Amino acid sequence: MGTVNNNDSQWIQDEAEKIRSSLLNELHRIENEVNEQFSSFKNDFELRHPKTSEPLKIKPSYRQMDETRVFVARNSILTDLFETSHIRSIRNVFAAMLLILVIQVTINDIVHSGRLKLNFELIFYCFQKLHIALFIWLIMQLCTAVIVFMGFYYWTSNRIFYYDNIKRLRIYDVTWLIIYITYIILFLVLPCREIVNHQLPVASSLIVLIEQLRQLMKTHSFIRENVEKVHLQCRLISEPNTNQNNEIKQLSCPDFSQYLYFLFAPTLIYRDNYPRNKVIHWDYVLQMFGQVIAAIFYVYYVVVRFCIPTFANLNQNQITLPIFISVLFNSIMPGSLFLLLGFYGFLHCWLNAFAEMLRFADRMFYKDWWNSTSFAAYYRTWNVVVHDWLYTYVYREVFLLTGGKNRVIAAMCVVLLSATFHEYVMIFALGFFYPIMFVLFAVFGMGFFFLLPRNKGVVFNILVWTSLLVGVGLQSCFYFMEAYARKSCPANDTFWDKLVPRSIVCRMALPSAKILHIDL
Repeated sequence: MGTVNNNDSQWIQDEAEKIRSSLLNELHRIENEVNEQFSSFKNDFELRHPKTSEPLKIKPSYRQMDETRVFVARNSILTDLFETSHIRSIRNVFAAMLLILVIQVTINDIVHSGRLKLNFELIFYCFQKLHIALFIWLIMQLCTAVIVFMGFYYWTSNRIFYYDNIKRLRIYDVTWLIIYITYIILFLVLPCREIVNHQLPVASSLIVLIEQLRQLMKTHSFIRENVEKVHLQCRLISEPNTNQNNEIKQLSCPDFSQYLYFLFAPTLIYRDNYPRNKVIHWDYVLQMFGQVIAAIFYVYYVVVRFCIPTFANLNQNQITLPIFISVLFNSIMPGSLFLLLGFYGFLHCWLNAFAEMLRFADRMFYKDWWNSTSFAAYYRTWNVVVHDWLYTYVYREVFLLTGGKNRVIAAMCVVLLSATFHEYVMIFALGFFYPIMFVLFAVFGMGFFFLLPRNKGVVFNILVWTSLLVGVGLQSCFYFMEAYARKSCPANDTFWDKLVPRSIVCRMALPSAKILHIDL
């Protein structure tokens, strides 16, 4: 009987890993296609055939009507793919690129200044006044946890006293609706006022703004999901000879522990219960947070190596079309790295770390967006966490309000709302109005969304990637140009100065790269 040597054993292992990787990819593809087809069929059927002819029977295990997001225990796609050594090697390539960047910046420091600079002034600048940002976050978190829950609890507890008078009940509900809208407006305005008053830099501002929007979306999800329960409670109580005390009790305000868990869970769709893992793997948590820190330093070295040398030496008086095109293509590579690092650092590492700490079992924070052959597919798969919220509370609501016959209007509302809040974040994070993000999302993005054919194939995947990379290159190019123009050009204390891009109207030469490297 022959023996298997080491080469044969390694070949068998490699072939087994190839087969395993292929099967995993195929299973993920089939799962996504089945889920999309089933959800589409279910949603179309429920929207076109609402159940209005017979009374609704509520079971103890209550689930929201028209539920679109089903939570099941599953890993993120990259978590499964990284089980294959071939896929892990791609991550190792990016780690090697980071190492080369560190070595290159270090050598440049030694050659030009004669010493090693390890002060990371750009990172420290971006995270200046972090304690103020964290204090604002704490106030927002307390408001979301306490004011929202107590307000909803008070509304549900006292609403039962108005069931016998429809007019008084409507006045009561409208009053609380006005209170809710007022709270949303104040929650949007007050943190932004603090950002402006304290002049928070970009990273500290992003912490406040992203948390602000996250908590607003969670607040709306909690209210929207449980309002339906309260309305059903009213219907059950109004039914004659009802004897469903347990069911009515289940339709009251959820426990505070359920709401508190939802506030920190990596999802924007409220449910009373989620699938949970049995144990917490703290080594995995540390690994994910470590990779988040590595992604931040990666962004730093990309900015220092590629962005600052390009834009610090750019003279505003000499920006011609050929120079602009050259700068644009020089911005595509760092912009692409920003895109990939933002995806991996936040959507994979950061969300998986919190999911592990909370034993949150459904890790589908994104799908295989890199295989998208249309922008419609890309929007659905890039950020599943936000897409679920937009689909559930914007797309479906608008679709129902328009009679359930026109999906184009609903899709346009989703794109416009997403573009508006992306631009909102950029305005207060960067400290100036330059609607590049809105134009790319609302104009070009909407055009690609509706006009490009939704065909499958390598050519269309390349087209999506090309458009995406050019788009992030444009964003990097315009935002860096405007940031440097506002550092170099004198400011006018007028309202229009905040709206007009200085990179267009300014004709002054930029300071040296060394000065801007410190002040940026």
